Amino acid sequence: MRVGKFGLINNFLPYYYVEKSGKYEIIESYPKNLAKMLLDGSIDYAPVPSYFYLKNKDKLKKLRFCVGADGEVYSVIVVSKKKRFDDSPIAATTKSLTSLNMLRIIKEEKGLINKIVPCNGNFFEILRDFNHALVIGDEAIKARMIFRVVMDIGEEWKDITGFPAIFGIAASLIDAESVDKDILDSYKKGLKDIDRIVEEASLKFRMPPEFLRMYFKKLIHRMGKKEEKSLEIYEEMLNENGLLREES
Repeated sequence: MRVGKFGLINNFLPYYYVEKSGKYEIIESYPKNLAKMLLDGSIDYAPVPSYFYLKNKDKLKKLRFCVGADGEVYSVIVVSKKKRFDDSPIAATTKSLTSLNMLRIIKEEKGLINKIVPCNGNFFEILRDFNHALVIGDEAIKARMIFRVVMDIGEEWKDITGFPAIFGIAASLIDAESVDKDILDSYKKGLKDIDRIVEEASLKFRMPPEFLRMYFKKLIHRMGKKEEKSLEIYEEMLNENGLLREES
């Protein structure tokens, strides 16, 4: 079985022991790439962006492994060069349509007037021309150590809906329940051995162990009733705002 893995810190702990087992061929890439590989049959199982899953749910089987947070997520944030969040435009990374469209929904629900401008490039590049920027993943963790965090998308989503924000969900074109179970078991085992995993992650990603410990514990990796409901709400809000027409 060819198993996709987000090439991001957020998959380090849950995949730690399943990778050690050598049971699967692990293919690491960015979420968008994994989604394309899953549809063309290059891989058998992978976490994919929630937006992509909802656009392609007629083709994909949804599983239980996910990437989300019940409140602050720390790695899907709007950072700013300014001391305060004002009404100026927000440059938004195009690396995640899930997060970009969550920001669009949050803007409507909160009555914000900021123009959202999709941009390519890293956070340093897009902040040359903008005061605020939506950044995700490992880049967001690095950006938050340099710039002021003015919005956490996970926190805003919880405030609006009362539910966790689900940014990615495991999917497959074939029966992959056994893979899903192994990754969830690896996640459970990783939480019990978090000291070792934090130490290794700190060396690999060159990030403070204190932050990584908090981050790993904050993330949600198992779809339950609340997470399922949140995904339903996300789909409803995407439809209400006409946002499911975009390319995935």
